[in-house]
Amino acid sequence: MMKLAKLFALTFALSPLYYQPAQAYSVCGLKSPEASFKTENRLVTICPGEASFQMVITFHDGTGYEIFPVTERNGNQFRATSGDGVRNLIIDAQTLVIGTDGEMPIRERVLESE
Repeated sequence: MMKLAKLFALTFALSPLYYQPAQAYSVCGLKSPEASFKTENRLVTICPGEASFQMVITFHDGTGYEIFPVTERNGNQFRATSGDGVRNLIIDAQTLVIGTDGEMPIRERVLESE
């Protein structure tokens, strides 16, 4: 019986070392977003990355997300380019523009920005 009591005491003493509180993750992980923009079809979040900011585009219809490295920042305007260089994205507090080589750019009005 004494061994069992010692085991419970040891378990109780060590439990704070192993307790990991639940943490909610955003698209930026544990880092705070630098900026976020909401359009009719997309949520665009600017996240701090290892070397630069990352533009994370989440689709409202739940079909997924895309991540692009931010290549330039001018105040609250962010520019990003896809890894293959085919798509260019520009976002500010008014408009999201997605340009694809050889096609007309897609423009979406920004409804909310932070």
